[in-house]
Amino acid sequence: MKKLILAFAVFFCFQFSFAQKSEANPIYIVDNVIVSNVLLHSFNPNDIENVQVYKSPSSQIEQYDDLVKNGLINIIMKKPQAIEKVTIAEAKTKLNLTQESRFFLNDIEVHNESILIAEDLLKKARILQPDKKFNNYKVPAVNIETN
Repeated sequence: MKKLILAFAVFFCFQFSFAQKSEANPIYIVDNVIVSNVLLHSFNPNDIENVQVYKSPSSQIEQYDDLVKNGLINIIMKKPQAIEKVTIAEAKTKLNLTQESRFFLNDIEVHNESILIAEDLLKKARILQPDKKFNNYKVPAVNIETN
């Protein structure tokens, strides 16, 4: 019986440890616009001029603040792409939020209101209302997963 309980405990701990690990998703930027993975895959690879991968902050991408935390992939295209884009400030307005609302991409808070995001990301927006028990926010927050 002790072996059975021990085996169950080990199995439970093993499953729990896998459940706690979350996949870190990098941020993809195409011509200075943060895009979703879906939009990224719609581009023709032959139209790419340059790709830069950042794993830590750099002066070249300082406007993207902490978004480099899980990696940032900056793609420059040979020709400008037709990407409908909005600033973070404009996105908050489109989502009927105040400018004091917090904004997250892949669970990382965005502090620079002038960063451009592809408008299609707004379809994935999840609005989190202030709740002291759940999230301790004083204002609504927006969370968008780019994957």
